[in-house]
Amino acid sequence: MAWEGSNAGPRAERGAERRSALQMLLLTGLVCAVGFGTVAHGATPDPDDLALAQIYNLEYDMAHQTLEAQLRLHGDDLRALNYLGSLTLDEELLREGLYSAEAYTNRGVAARQNRLEMPPGYEKKLMDALQKAQRAAEARLGQDSDDQEALYWAGVTHATRAEFYFTLKRSYIASLHEGSAAYKLHQRLYRLNPGYTDALLVIGMGQYVAGTLPWYIKVLASIGGFRGSKVRGLDDLRQVSERGHYARDDAKIILVVFYRREGMYAQAVDVLQGLARLYPWNFLALTEMVQIGEAAGDWRSATRAADELVARLDSRGPGYELMPAARIFYEAGKAHEHVGEADQALRLYDRAAMVPGKKPFSYQAELAAAHLELQLNHPAGARRRYQQIADAVPDTAEGKAARQALKEIGNRE
Repeated sequence: MAWEGSNAGPRAERGAERRSALQMLLLTGLVCAVGFGTVAHGATPDPDDLALAQIYNLEYDMAHQTLEAQLRLHGDDLRALNYLGSLTLDEELLREGLYSAEAYTNRGVAARQNRLEMPPGYEKKLMDALQKAQRAAEARLGQDSDDQEALYWAGVTHATRAEFYFTLKRSYIASLHEGSAAYKLHQRLYRLNPGYTDALLVIGMGQYVAGTLPWYIKVLASIGGFRGSKVRGLDDLRQVSERGHYARDDAKIILVVFYRREGMYAQAVDVLQGLARLYPWNFLALTEMVQIGEAAGDWRSATRAADELVARLDSRGPGYELMPAARIFYEAGKAHEHVGEADQALRLYDRAAMVPGKKPFSYQAELAAAHLELQLNHPAGARRRYQQIADAVPDTAEGKAARQALKEIGNRE
């Protein structure tokens, strides 16, 4: 696991730049895979809309039941078929911590080179679901090559595969191929019907990303059909966020990622607050607000959002079991430390360290607590914490940092 204090040489930095550029390019085919729209409040939703709301509120078991019941009655429902594939992927992404914009930075989870270990049979289950969706769309396109709904959902299927290959399989060429297929299908759809605003999601992402890439990646991007500018891309995404049907909230999520990248933190938070009101059981918007507060140096805002997450976790409300407790406590501790509340920070770090199962954030919290103990002139407490980390995870970045700290303490004594 990567530790933020680690140093990299020029060669590593160039590699990180290339990975970052590739990640941005691949993202043009990713988030559209969800294909969620907004359920009208006060209306009686059809099964697909109901499943959509359940997924956005992280009620995954209920969404599975809703979609499977719908498909028993209507086996060729393109929305339901794609939602089921996306849901299967979403569950694993949440489990792996890949539902955060930070995951796609150079130091995030998605930047790691090793493939993730997926549950047995998971890849086949996902690919089978996506194959059913693709066959259903192709059957309709075989009857009418200009079937707009079929073009849209065929693109969504390719986008879901792109997301899987990028995030879990770490097969970047395969992801680029699938993302390019999604882009071309939605570009064709938009040419057929410029009023099909949802198609602008993938197109707008392509426009934005092509405008941010280094020149040598832009050459490759142009071969894949990606051209455009950041300004036009953001405008396309705003149009989808305001007038889209299926992809309205997807566009908002992508705008948060791009706003954060552009340093437009106030705009990102405004979008996140709207999403939090729409989907009150989804904790991910608050998680992003913590990260944006940190990135903006607004630690008071980060502290408020982090405390709300801790309160939600402690209340054991709906969906609390999905919340990454170790990370929430660690991020909350870090926020309180930055605003000068050392005692509260130590309490939160301790809670992170005591989460059963010992996740990476548990050890990061223990290390942060040891550093803080040292700053507070508590060398005995710091030494004890460092030793626990060095003994528990000696080969990780945290273990190495703990051993180095112990050596420095010994030298000073």
